[in-house]
Amino acid sequence: MIILDTKKDYKNHIDILKFNGEIISLVPTMGNLHDGHLSLVKIAKKNSSKVITTIFVNPLQFGKNEDFASYPRTMNQDISKLKQLNCDILFAPKTKNEVFNNIDNLKNLEAGPKGNILCGKIRPGHFDGVLKVIYMLFQLTQPDLSVFGLKDFQQLYLIKRMAKMYFPKLKIISAPTIRTKNGLALSSRNSYLDKKSMKIAPVFYKILLDGVINLKNSNDVEKTVNYIKTNLEKNSFLVNYVSFLTTKLEKIKLNTPDKKILLSSVKLGQTRLIDNVEFS
Repeated sequence: MIILDTKKDYKNHIDILKFNGEIISLVPTMGNLHDGHLSLVKIAKKNSSKVITTIFVNPLQFGKNEDFASYPRTMNQDISKLKQLNCDILFAPKTKNEVFNNIDNLKNLEAGPKGNILCGKIRPGHFDGVLKVIYMLFQLTQPDLSVFGLKDFQQLYLIKRMAKMYFPKLKIISAPTIRTKNGLALSSRNSYLDKKSMKIAPVFYKILLDGVINLKNSNDVEKTVNYIKTNLEKNSFLVNYVSFLTTKLEKIKLNTPDKKILLSSVKLGQTRLIDNVEFS
């Protein structure tokens, strides 16, 4: 695996790959890699001839009082895991200037109304920061495809929309959420959970699954949302939001064959968890 930390070296290697006619896949991450991330790399390998993973803790997507400074950074372990999967290139920018040297050109790149609901409402500006870093990585790499996880559903929706606008030839692959045996969605922030919280955390997903069944039985969105919130609070979760939407992040219409999604964010202690359940 080739490890690069400057934009100049990275661009040189991309040019060589392009010249050689390689099918390039990109897996953007913030590091602290777990099996969820590694599943994205495996999917990328199946769909391309060269896999590039990036590790960059993006300061633009962290709010004023969020965990940018303490976000888990495990570069040596990450490198080892990527080598085991035969990842071809790791781009780990040594400073933010290797990514954002022309940030002024991105002023108008905003997530818009669908980036200001759900997680965007509780983390103002978060998705603007996500889109800016992904745009820059797409522009630097010019990949044929890129892989993102369905756990971050709102993020995935916004990235797909942005890619369609600015990178129309780029294929975005949606990867299934990877979970522990007891149902907890894998996340880098799970490392913040103490032993007691780790036992409670899997209940989050179970309550969401139960909520979907409740909606199908009751046909009442408002009552079901309250039912889910009550169950979450009984189990020590502080609820940020619980929302039923279409997969286009629009108001849900019951009794239609359209795909729907239940999305939720909670805090368990000081740790923020997100999850979702798609259903018809």
